[in-house]
Amino acid sequence: MEPQIVWYAQSAFRVEVGGLRIYLDPYHLPPGQPPADVLMVSHDHGDHLSSDDIGKIRTKSTVVFASPPAAKKLAPPVTTLAPGHSARHGELSVRAVPAYNVNKFRSPGVPFHPRESQHVGFVFEVDGLRFYFAGDTDVIPEMDEIGPVDFAFLPVSGTYVMTAEEAAEAVRRIRPRVVIPMHYGSIAGSVEDAQKLARLAPEGVEVRLLNPAGR
Repeated sequence: MEPQIVWYAQSAFRVEVGGLRIYLDPYHLPPGQPPADVLMVSHDHGDHLSSDDIGKIRTKSTVVFASPPAAKKLAPPVTTLAPGHSARHGELSVRAVPAYNVNKFRSPGVPFHPRESQHVGFVFEVDGLRFYFAGDTDVIPEMDEIGPVDFAFLPVSGTYVMTAEEAAEAVRRIRPRVVIPMHYGSIAGSVEDAQKLARLAPEGVEVRLLNPAGR
């Protein structure tokens, strides 16, 4: 069965699959969103770790997976996943993968997302489906070890993350069945970036542009 996927803003998604309601980097959630069974937080920047938004959907039973810098800012209990580490929750398996910049800098030689900061993306599997949520990253060598996947959530806005052209290269490496562009329309980038990825993606890959929920 196909998962239900809702996009809110930036890199914020709700994925309902295998009887689980999974939130990824919740941000700009409209009122009345259903509670989270699982929450994944890629890093500690405010458009990915939003305490107000997390408070709207986190309950006492929500299972939380977070990168080391994000885990430090979240109330326990939290399962901390550094790059390369894995965990399980019932039928859900989660692996943290690196997410970092190689050519996006806040000042000369200082990337917006340094590798040593241990920001992550997530590869998770449930109900026979494999998902890759990239987090804030450029195209990096570690992507060669990720695919193939059923669904890939990839940033496209440039400035802080991959451009659409770079995201198309990531698609070639990851070999997803469906790509959902993210990280545009709020702080950097626009729908044109997502449309550009749709034009540049390899033949046979579905690029699915979602409308932000509640707007």
